[in-house]
Amino acid sequence: MSFIFVSYSRTDQNYVGFLVQALQSHRLPVWLDDRINYGTTWPRVIQDHLEQCEVFLLVMSPRSEDSHWVQCELSLALELRKPIFPLLLEGRRWLSVAAIQTADVKGGKLPPADFFDTICTYFASSTATAQSVSVQDVVEEQISVKSLVMEPEPQRSEIATDDLSSEKGIDYRYLRELLGACEWRKADRETYEVMIRAVGKESGDWFTRDELQNFPCADLKTIDGLWTKYSNGHFGFSVQQEIWQTQGSPTEPGKQWDQFCITVGWQPADAVQYLRHKANNQLSPRGEFPGSGWWRRRLRRLGVVGVGGFEFSSLTSRLVSCKK
Repeated sequence: MSFIFVSYSRTDQNYVGFLVQALQSHRLPVWLDDRINYGTTWPRVIQDHLEQCEVFLLVMSPRSEDSHWVQCELSLALELRKPIFPLLLEGRRWLSVAAIQTADVKGGKLPPADFFDTICTYFASSTATAQSVSVQDVVEEQISVKSLVMEPEPQRSEIATDDLSSEKGIDYRYLRELLGACEWRKADRETYEVMIRAVGKESGDWFTRDELQNFPCADLKTIDGLWTKYSNGHFGFSVQQEIWQTQGSPTEPGKQWDQFCITVGWQPADAVQYLRHKANNQLSPRGEFPGSGWWRRRLRRLGVVGVGGFEFSSLTSRLVSCKK
């Protein structure tokens, strides 16, 4: 089973417990130990789990910088070319991870939402619950891997509160499932599919401005509500509308509309920047979804970006009227 390996100093365990709760809320699997040197068995357990982990999460502080175990874990993670996510809790950035994007969590704050979004992409189904296990527990359980990564109870009460209303008889359960698993790109494609069916068209078609201006309110609110809820307010039509308004609500061809598309990740500032962004696995921009795939393709086909601005304006106008 894949999981996140958390490397930290025991003196920072209060913050790490707070961090684990946040990871747990995203249903991400975590392996955690309390850094006690327990004879010859425990180092082997650490190495085994480092080799098996999908993501290496490093909590940086002066204490962990001085920790022999943390430095050994980081060295092995670098050697194994594990995806490394450094968090700067206190002190300075480390030279060994200077080339890796670091999240600033000074003062004990949590990483931003897009930090969790990116980690979610490493897990096909983020359904495991974070679980802290002491060394004594491991010894008593004969170092059972199953005791280190636990499965959660279904969050039935949370799911039951989701509004899946549709004026067109659309089933939004699959979209909710994808969003709950942080499968943003698959959910993006499913959003297009349910929306095109909601206006009575088939996959591969596009929306007219009239169809967007009169899109079924119940369905639009359901889609937007699911995206904003499961992304913790990072994605959704209402998030895009907010960004669009800060750019001056542009519809005509020009710098404002171009800047909006760049801001939400639909149009790179240039090809080199886009490739560098993907190569470094940088975090998805706020507002990139839904529409990252299908709006980007639409803009390329149109050639005249201003036309896309008028279409997007139709959708945002409908969202405003539906919320009244």
